[in-house]
Amino acid sequence: MLNSLLLRNALKIGIAVFLTAAIAIWCERITYVWYSLMAVVFVVDDNDSQTVQSASARLFGTIAGGLITFLVHMILSGWIGVMVSFLLILPVLRLAGWQSASGVATLVSLMFLMIPGHEELNWDYVFNRSLDTLLGSVVALAVGLLLWPRNQGARLKAIPLEMRGQMAAQLAAYQRWLAGQAIRPEPLAPAQLTVQIVELESLLQQELHGPQGRLLRRQHWPQRQLLWQHLQHHWIQWERLLQLLPESWPGEPSEAPGTGARGCDPFSASLASLGQGLEGGLRSGRQSGSVGPGLASGREGDPSEAVAWRRLAGQLALPQLLMLAIGEELRPLLASLRSLNLIDSSDAALTMAKPKSRSQRPGLPAPAVASGCPSPRPSAP
Repeated sequence: MLNSLLLRNALKIGIAVFLTAAIAIWCERITYVWYSLMAVVFVVDDNDSQTVQSASARLFGTIAGGLITFLVHMILSGWIGVMVSFLLILPVLRLAGWQSASGVATLVSLMFLMIPGHEELNWDYVFNRSLDTLLGSVVALAVGLLLWPRNQGARLKAIPLEMRGQMAAQLAAYQRWLAGQAIRPEPLAPAQLTVQIVELESLLQQELHGPQGRLLRRQHWPQRQLLWQHLQHHWIQWERLLQLLPESWPGEPSEAPGTGARGCDPFSASLASLGQGLEGGLRSGRQSGSVGPGLASGREGDPSEAVAWRRLAGQLALPQLLMLAIGEELRPLLASLRSLNLIDSSDAALTMAKPKSRSQRPGLPAPAVASGCPSPRPSAP
């Protein structure tokens, strides 16, 4: 099916080819127009940063392939000269750090066999072919940057913020449901979350092979992508378990037997911690990194949590296994959010201030306990 992205790419190539041919015919300096047109086809890319990389590789490959082949053909000719050129091109490009230009350089070396007379293979020929390639590369770059430029780096950073916003809005709906102000919300569509995760992975793989790859690795984007996959999986499982609860929340916990105090509600406390973690990430995406309150307390593995969930199930007449499963799914959600917020905070700290020494690393914020039940002390045997 013809979508907007495919249509934009087709128009980019068509306009770039038309402008390149028109300039080549008008200036009467380009002898072989197809060199320029081939450069356009190689250079035009959906990603603007990849377009620049393709143009530089195309130009460097043409110059290197032309020079090496010209020097070799001064001594050898025919297929032997091409084979020797191949043996020299790859080591030279590797030493110069132009490995991405190896394909174009070898193609240029092979095309020198099309020259009918070896007397035409001189410095002027190498210069003219480089000029042909330069024309196509410049036109392709101009068209790619002026017509529908796509900043995939910005989109890569926007996807996690979109997912955080969706999950934060869903948590707000669950909190209204617990307060009796609304009905239980429908879970987020798994297909939508999966599409965002797949897009995040696809963009990251493209950017890692581009000029921003080293920066993205320093910012731990491969780890971020794995954490978002983990978070998305457990979020879907958690919401499926919530659908097994009654349509209307039974109410607030009753008084604990024999204490005269109202029982604790680990469900509301966990939702508060989860919401604070998501909002902390949204703030870090706009301003500076921070670990959400309630995520740094390290209470997810406390055995008293299971006791609190079982007590809540008994007070509200809900299945204990279901409540324990919901609490168990909340643990990886909170852990993934904590890791994501720690990465955001460390990256923000490194960009705002230069580290004075290796031993000085951004520390963890002081743990803050979310609103909920205090951890009971284990009773003596």
